[in-house]
Amino acid sequence: MGDQPTSDRKRTPEEADAKPAVPLPDETVVIPPRPPDTDETQVIRLPPTKGDDTVVIRATGPAKKKRTVGDDTVIIRLPGSPAKTGGTARKKSGTDDTVIIRLPSSTKPAGAKGALSTVRKQAGDDTVIIRLPQAPAKKQAAGRAVVDKKTDETVIIRLPAEPAPEPSRAADLGWAPWVLAVSSLGVVLVALAYAGGRHETGWAMTAYWIGQVIVFSPVVFRLLSRLAGVAESFVLVMGLATNQYMLKWMYSPDQFRFPDELQHWLATTLITESGELFRPNNALPPAVHFPGLAEMGAGLSLLTGLPVTAAGTIVAGVAHLIFVGWLFAAVLRASNSPAMAGVACVTYATAMHYLFFNSMFLYATAALPFFMLTVWAHRRWRAAGGRRFLALAVIGIAMTTVSHHVTAFALVATLLLLAVTELALERPRPWHSLIVPAVALAIVCSWIGFVATDVISYLEAPVQRLAASLNQMFGGAASEEAGVTKPVPLVQLAVQGLGILGLLVLFLAVARDMILRKDRDTWRWAALVGGAVFFAGNGARFLGQNGPEIAGRLSTFTYVPMSIIAAIAIVHAVQIIPAKDENGRRWLSVPPPGVAVTTGRRLAGQVYIGTTLITLLMVGARTGGWPPVSALLPGPYMPAAYERSVDAYGVDASFWQERELPREARVGGDITAVALSSTYGRTDPVREVGELYYAPEWTAAEEEVVRTLAIDYLVVDHRLGDLLPMDNAYFQSDPMAGRITEPLSDAQLGKFDQVATISRLYDNGTVRIYQMGSS
Repeated sequence: MGDQPTSDRKRTPEEADAKPAVPLPDETVVIPPRPPDTDETQVIRLPPTKGDDTVVIRATGPAKKKRTVGDDTVIIRLPGSPAKTGGTARKKSGTDDTVIIRLPSSTKPAGAKGALSTVRKQAGDDTVIIRLPQAPAKKQAAGRAVVDKKTDETVIIRLPAEPAPEPSRAADLGWAPWVLAVSSLGVVLVALAYAGGRHETGWAMTAYWIGQVIVFSPVVFRLLSRLAGVAESFVLVMGLATNQYMLKWMYSPDQFRFPDELQHWLATTLITESGELFRPNNALPPAVHFPGLAEMGAGLSLLTGLPVTAAGTIVAGVAHLIFVGWLFAAVLRASNSPAMAGVACVTYATAMHYLFFNSMFLYATAALPFFMLTVWAHRRWRAAGGRRFLALAVIGIAMTTVSHHVTAFALVATLLLLAVTELALERPRPWHSLIVPAVALAIVCSWIGFVATDVISYLEAPVQRLAASLNQMFGGAASEEAGVTKPVPLVQLAVQGLGILGLLVLFLAVARDMILRKDRDTWRWAALVGGAVFFAGNGARFLGQNGPEIAGRLSTFTYVPMSIIAAIAIVHAVQIIPAKDENGRRWLSVPPPGVAVTTGRRLAGQVYIGTTLITLLMVGARTGGWPPVSALLPGPYMPAAYERSVDAYGVDASFWQERELPREARVGGDITAVALSSTYGRTDPVREVGELYYAPEWTAAEEEVVRTLAIDYLVVDHRLGDLLPMDNAYFQSDPMAGRITEPLSDAQLGKFDQVATISRLYDNGTVRIYQMGSS
């Protein structure tokens, strides 16, 4: 990704010292003859334009014959240009206005970091760098070399009749304020859709989708037009991230509703109350040893006096924006192209969990900025940035490790991938590239081995569910634990399938281009391998009931390299269907080195197609990510629907538990009841209670379950008898998961009032709380 031309780089000292070519009276720049053993790079500075003038670049010197179209070719296609019968560039009348710059791949000496790429990156707007291979000299009998002067290699560049542009300012925002103003109108429309959803209006869903497109597509369109500089691209990306975070916040502006957010709300509240870290948290025991998020939230709450909910919302939003900013910086550093960085960021914004899950008040949200900071610092260190970037990478590793276990594992894998690709491609092998992944592995293993020892047992359950799903998928006997995958609506499946297919086409095009060009850029190869892992992870969505969740969580990390690959394909106009070579081969034809700079009608087509594809990916992410399609809009209570299941009845019952029940009380209930009881209620949750509710009557078997699980209280929400669960299960570890055909009956929910040893302690008309074993 380091060979893209740019206009905001300083020139090298060699270029600054070089004497500029003096234009001839007829605006002709002549390249002097080159000695056979000199560097083949010629720097030609174009004179300022005066009308529709012509600059003629004549490459005089040793040549055998006129060059045909090949690696040393500059092809200029202008609209309506007459066909040229015998020169460097063959043009046909009416061809599109595409500029194709074909540069030869340079042989990189040991220890060099891409001389051609470096020179091209440091070239300014007024510089054209052309490398022509040394033509063989004719030899006479006496051994003297002579030059065949019969041919004249000429490249004609016609400059437009326009005044010289003013120098761009570093902080030029361009059209960013206007584009983001249009995007903000989409935020307002989605807010109205949320209000309509709460009142169950028919127009709300239509307004939601129109608003989502308005929020997203104008920013994508502007970035794809490649007219935005670094400052404008950065502002567009950060503005889009802010607008999209507003969509998440407006879904529930007054309180956290997702169970994981409630668990971290409790962890933060415990720190604010005690002033100590590592306080026990029954709602999520592993979070005790990963206090990064809770410490930041508690610090902001204590410093400002804000409630924990408000402080947590701010911390999550800032962390989300910082992650996007580091992603932009990392891709910009690797590609030297603001268009690449911007398109990669907006493509990543189409990840399934980007909009909600990855911007919630969760410990993964706090870890992701440090994840990207480490990747960026590692890039700077490997690009001879100095030991300070190595130290910054180590700090990022440590902060990621104490914030979230899964993100720490992903960081180790990412750093190892970067090191392995560098070892495989560089000569001599840079063994010191293994320092950072080795340090990361040591820090993560030390933290888990000596501090967060409960993580291993915590991760056993999801690993077992994944194994059961794999067993079911590949011919094993289906188990109840694996569950049954809920059928996906055809329209939703079609949208997601088209988006994934589009990404696959771009991935294969870039892979073919890199393989046939014998690309040696280590970071591009690492991104390509990461993209392959992304497609493998997407197959997990078909692995039973938990498949979509597994695929979504994997995409948080694997979608980063896939977004970079997609940006390479779109911005660099990688050929989807390659042209045939001289041997009639299409798919094995070697693509031209360098980049294709597309203008005019072809560029407009690429902008429209690229915007459509990325918008389609966004729609697919909203329909297949979180929240589910049935809960995209807030609204009335739905059983086991996470955010849609938290309302005043359940919250009031949990606050009663916090006031009246002991902290060690073990309380069971459905998914929502357990989430509220263990956080707002601060009790010890019991989740494996489904069979107590499904039993038509209370028997000795149910008494034995109560004794085995040491259950003290049960929460019974009578609305479980009105609606089916959204996620095909009322309870965690539901014994009827995937097989529920009707709501719970009055007999199943009312049997607790018929048992003498069970007492009703609380009733708000909807939610009841029973004490087990009372007389």
